[in-house]
Amino acid sequence: MRLSERETECGDEEGQSYATGRLRLRPMHAGDRTAMAILAAEPLLSDEVPGIVAPIVEDETAAYAIVAKETGLVIGHAGHQRPLDEPAPIEICLWLDPSEWGKGYGTEAGHALIDIAFADLRVGMLWCAIRVNNTRARRVIEKCGFQYRGSGMLRSAAHTGAYPVERYMLDRRNWASLKAWGAPLCDSTAA
Repeated sequence: MRLSERETECGDEEGQSYATGRLRLRPMHAGDRTAMAILAAEPLLSDEVPGIVAPIVEDETAAYAIVAKETGLVIGHAGHQRPLDEPAPIEICLWLDPSEWGKGYGTEAGHALIDIAFADLRVGMLWCAIRVNNTRARRVIEKCGFQYRGSGMLRSAAHTGAYPVERYMLDRRNWASLKAWGAPLCDSTAA
């Protein structure tokens, strides 16, 4: 994939941006839809994360483009959303360009999403559902402090049928304990 296919222009959209060591999570811009569609078309990614054919869902609470600070390129999508078929309050969703896998970006973006949810959105509990065969995602969410809560089936708005998932949960108390041990909050800056 050529770099120019993944670059997006920063528009004047308002919203909060969040910085980590190597990443910036910023509100989605109109130009991001093309970059997200290119990334979502990667076969490795669509096999691991079945619901990303429509990367920006209508019921999403907050959607962010994950931008690598070093290159300024959009390398993924992150967000908080209300699950389609579950009573859980908020679920995090995150995916990255497969060429960026194995660099720790998933964990870094996951920590930022969690900090945003607990510190800014003031939620009491977060959920995450991952496809049962997605070992990369399992490692990321475990490093972020999520705990296994069971398995089930999940329907995707983008696909017909359902697929098996494992469900994980992180509550505010455990997040606060992890932060007390020295894990820094992500920095927020005006967009």
